[in-house]
Amino acid sequence: MDELRALADRLDEAGDTLGALAREVTATDPPHPAFGTHVPGRPGEIGRALHRRWVEATGDRAREATVAATRLAATAAAVRTAADRYAGVDDSARRRLGREF
Repeated sequence: MDELRALADRLDEAGDTLGALAREVTATDPPHPAFGTHVPGRPGEIGRALHRRWVEATGDRAREATVAATRLAATAAAVRTAADRYAGVDDSARRRLGREF
């Protein structure tokens, strides 16, 4: 059961890492002037379009990382539940076998 609990801990760590990444990915977006959004004419239009795409892309990646982090946490919980149930079955079998001998 220790192996299962260790696996659950690693899954939780991976989920925590993804959760932190989800928060950081959009926090490091360059400001819109970095794309030349303030420039008049066609270059400014392109800069604004690029900035919109950048924000959409990083937002999408952040949402995907959040979903993956949530799934990892759920998987870790399921692994812990399985470990607990295995331990319970082992204890029951040990008690039953102890009475039979």
